Amino acid sequence: ARGLENYAAEVLVRAQDKGTSYDAADSVWAIPLPPTPVPGGTIAAQMSDLNGRFNLNNLDPAYDTQGVWSGKFVLLLTALKLDPAIAGHIVTWMDANAAASADDQFYLAQSVPYRRAGRAFTHVSELRLVAGVDGDVYAALAPYVAALPEGTPINVNTASVPVLMTLGENVTREMAQAIWQQGGAHYTKVDDVLTAQPALRVIEHKECYGVQSSYFRARGLITLDGLPFELDSLIEWRRNEANGGIRVLQRSHGGDD
Repeated sequence: ARGLENYAAEVLVRAQDKGTSYDAADSVWAIPLPPTPVPGGTIAAQMSDLNGRFNLNNLDPAYDTQGVWSGKFVLLLTALKLDPAIAGHIVTWMDANAAASADDQFYLAQSVPYRRAGRAFTHVSELRLVAGVDGDVYAALAPYVAALPEGTPINVNTASVPVLMTLGENVTREMAQAIWQQGGAHYTKVDDVLTAQPALRVIEHKECYGVQSSYFRARGLITLDGLPFELDSLIEWRRNEANGGIRVLQRSHGGDD
């Protein structure tokens, strides 16, 4: 696990040395480590950009622009053909000051009763506890969301088609696919999206988007003595800081999707 994180840090430092002003799906950090022999087995690794996902913690009622992000999350739910009411359930789940609601009755009526968190998400898997999120909903939503520090923008270079549909209420799937460019987008600034898709005309709340990334998942697929292990590390990259500005924020086992 330590070797995986050291590998991730080295890759990000290498990316910083290249001096590019944006992150894309073919950046240095995106190149996977193929299965490599280690004592007793093999290890493979892959870095993925979490800024290309929708940050659930931007929906925290304590966050200044939560209302803006809530509207964009409804657009994501609509793009995934999920119930828009889920947005309200998630906001209530995080609200430490919300009055008693039907959601509370739902949680207390479960076979093992529990209360809403009243805080930000620490892991995407907590969605499984939220009213309105069953197994099918979670499977549909999890690949497009992350649990990061609030205020994290969406990288338009690495965002998927459903996430790009949050750019505005008039964004169709076809428009988002044109912006996505088959996963090969290389926008150097957010306004370049308008050049790629003139029909968009304006990006609603442009401050919610960017072209650089600060949060990554380093995933290691390890086989030791014939037994498979999966290790994930959430890594923050603060560019241009001493020692590379790289910090491990979280570790987990078994994946988070």
